[in-house]
Amino acid sequence: MKRLSTRLCLAGSLTLLIAWPSWAQHSGSGGISGTSGSRGSTGASGSTQVPCQSSSPDVIGQQDCSDQPFNPQSQTPLYVDGRVTMDTGQPVPEPVSVGLYCGLHMLQGVHTDMKGYFEFSLGTRSGDTDFSASNDNPFGSAGGLTGSGTGGLAGAGLTGCEVRVTVAGYQTLSHTISDPPDLDKIAIGTMQLSRIAGAQGSAISVTSLLVPNNARKEFEEGEKDFHSNRLKSAAQHFEKATADYDKYAAAWSELGGIYAIDGQTDQADQAFAKAIAADPKYTPPYLNLANLELQNQENLNAILTAEKALELDPTIGFAHFIQAVGRFNLNQVDAAEKSALEALKDQPVGNPQAHALLADIYLRKQDSSNAAAQMKAYLKEAPKGELAVEMKNDLEQIEGQDANLASPSGSVQAKTDPPKAQ
Repeated sequence: MKRLSTRLCLAGSLTLLIAWPSWAQHSGSGGISGTSGSRGSTGASGSTQVPCQSSSPDVIGQQDCSDQPFNPQSQTPLYVDGRVTMDTGQPVPEPVSVGLYCGLHMLQGVHTDMKGYFEFSLGTRSGDTDFSASNDNPFGSAGGLTGSGTGGLAGAGLTGCEVRVTVAGYQTLSHTISDPPDLDKIAIGTMQLSRIAGAQGSAISVTSLLVPNNARKEFEEGEKDFHSNRLKSAAQHFEKATADYDKYAAAWSELGGIYAIDGQTDQADQAFAKAIAADPKYTPPYLNLANLELQNQENLNAILTAEKALELDPTIGFAHFIQAVGRFNLNQVDAAEKSALEALKDQPVGNPQAHALLADIYLRKQDSSNAAAQMKAYLKEAPKGELAVEMKNDLEQIEGQDANLASPSGSVQAKTDPPKAQ
């Protein structure tokens, strides 16, 4: 079965909150997740259906939208905006991801700018579905999937939806939309981050609070160029930022990502090491490095590097997922299963890629029942995902075998092996 297991050594992206590392997507690899990694994806699952909310996944308010195609041009554009600040009232010093969710579905994700402001644009093509900023799988502030709004919803359809900010080391912020829009706009106001008491690691570097103005300006310009796919220019800006301020951990992490895109593995390793040395409690470079090691089939190193991130924050689902993939590649099947299950714990949105990995794990363990359950979970969360067709075919094969075993024909049917991961 040509599925997730054929791509486990590549860099990729969880769809917990967000896409994967920005540089992995620019490099064009299919990724651990089996997603295309190309710009223009409409969300975590790749589905183009209108996301639904409430206790029933097929309902927005009282509207059944389970089979409705999404039409971004069908409604007047609607904007949802606000600002994220630190507990001091200062703007977040690095761009962070802000997600708009309806139930378990990500409707859209955007980044804050360097002053902490964010805006969702629904019903337009200007949305930014990137979740690679400083959240619980932080891969730097620049990059990811961009360029496709998932609008087409009237403002009333957002009632009960939630704006959420998740940054490792900080309490999750959320704001439930309850009021109708004022004309074409819903103002969320200011959302203030607060550190989790006793948290060791953080997806916002303390060094970013001390950056000189010149270095900060270079970082901001580098971000803009990265989003515009001007990678050479972006690298030059990040290089200038680190030259002006050698301890600029966020800039080093971004620069390492661009080196990785360009295939400059040694330079990427050095940049991530510089970021870690500048701020040992800053989690993104550990995850960037672990992902690069996984891409280079350095499975044991990837597991160990991800473990360092988990020592700083044991709730990082992406770190658990990296370990699951690495252990699967090393044929440590039981340990891989444990890590994959950890990646699914307490996540605010679905994670089809972990379900795909678990399906492969259970197939390897000849446990077709649990494999089928994970395939169903994948299809529920990503009905139009890249692996959906294969998942359906494999599931039909398993269910066909079960039906044969239960056949009342009077003869016992020989049980064939379930589809095997290749």
